[in-house]
Amino acid sequence: MARIKSGKPIRKERLLQVLANGGVITKRQIELTMQYQAMYRIPTELWKLKKMGAIVKSHKDGRTVVGYELLNVDEMKKLLTKSGFDVLPLVSDENDVKALSDLNAKPAKAKAAKPAKVAAPVIEDEVTEITE
Repeated sequence: MARIKSGKPIRKERLLQVLANGGVITKRQIELTMQYQAMYRIPTELWKLKKMGAIVKSHKDGRTVVGYELLNVDEMKKLLTKSGFDVLPLVSDENDVKALSDLNAKPAKAKAAKPAKVAAPVIEDEVTEITE
């Protein structure tokens, strides 16, 4: 029995749609663009893409993989259009700030704090008279 195409891309095709943007794509961008929470399965999908003919380079920071880069973008875009799909635009996380330099901000100058004038609370003693 032949597989019937549903019109929705399967996981490896969605990953290819994201990587076809070109350049280094971070794992966070892949997760946000694909709306996919099981990021531990991405290497399996990359392996399937490599079997299809994709050349994928992984970029590392030490031992951890930071992002992926598709090296033969033009060939894989042709494969996508043949399948009836197009490149997905990347989604970026605006809340993803890792350093002060990401915001292009400058540290503020420290000023000496003036002591605040606070009125002391008035305490009134309560006198109780005891008679026998």
